[in-house]
Amino acid sequence: LVHPEPGHFTSKIADTMGILANQLALIVENANLFANLSDSLNALGSTQKECEVFSRSLTDELNKCRKMQMDFLPQDLPRPPGWEIEGFFFPANRVSGDFYDVFELPGGYLGLVIGDVCDKGVGAALFMALFRSLIRIFSGQTSLQGLDCHITESPENRTSPEAPIDVCLSHRTALEAVRLTNAYIVKNHEDLAMFATLFFGVLNPSTGELSYINGGHDPPYILDKAGTIIVHLGPTGPAVGVQADASLDMRQTSMAPGDIFFGYTDGVTEAFSPTGKMYGRQRLEHLITKGPFHSAKAFIEH
Repeated sequence: LVHPEPGHFTSKIADTMGILANQLALIVENANLFANLSDSLNALGSTQKECEVFSRSLTDELNKCRKMQMDFLPQDLPRPPGWEIEGFFFPANRVSGDFYDVFELPGGYLGLVIGDVCDKGVGAALFMALFRSLIRIFSGQTSLQGLDCHITESPENRTSPEAPIDVCLSHRTALEAVRLTNAYIVKNHEDLAMFATLFFGVLNPSTGELSYINGGHDPPYILDKAGTIIVHLGPTGPAVGVQADASLDMRQTSMAPGDIFFGYTDGVTEAFSPTGKMYGRQRLEHLITKGPFHSAKAFIEH
């Protein structure tokens, strides 16, 4: 403040003006801070809206991935005479690396697959689709969603033109799919360090004979009609996609009328209770042996 007359402002007035100036400075500073805060809140609100839009878009994409993954699983399971086949799939997240498959093979055989790709989320789901497709292709699947994909047996696989295909040879040819899948994954995707535990069985519905390879997967069970565990089908080699020259051996077993084959992934045994206690294989075995079960559907529901 200025005045043309010298000494117009007394020292008391000057002190009062100094006090007012400090208070006005605080008011101006607070106004500036409030303006900055308002700008920040507006920017935050805009960013929040962008995040909400992105989140909705991401949710939509994940839901599409889930739908696609569910479509990869068999919608209509084969029903060979005298057999009941049921499946159940419920991922912990929107998408999962777990999968199962049942499909027809040359000679009237059935391919039975249970797999678990390492890791979780979209990456595991993508590899789940790759593993599933490779196993089907390499095993010589004969039908796909109603389409005839029959592969004619090569002449060298027969002892004579009229001779029937040898069961063990046919099974071994189909199970060769595991070795080929292993080699493909290691050769083309080794840098991603993605692998899967995998059980692939070839069932002869006419005789109950089951040939299988278990690549590091949780051992499926065969139970009798009373619910007693007859055998568990342990690993015959390492996980698929780890090493190119992995030894994946084929083994054989058989099922009698009334027997139950039960395959699963570690999503069952490694589930946790609200208190953090793991479900475990012992509790699973206690559950599945509470027979008798009169149908595959009743067993799955139990």
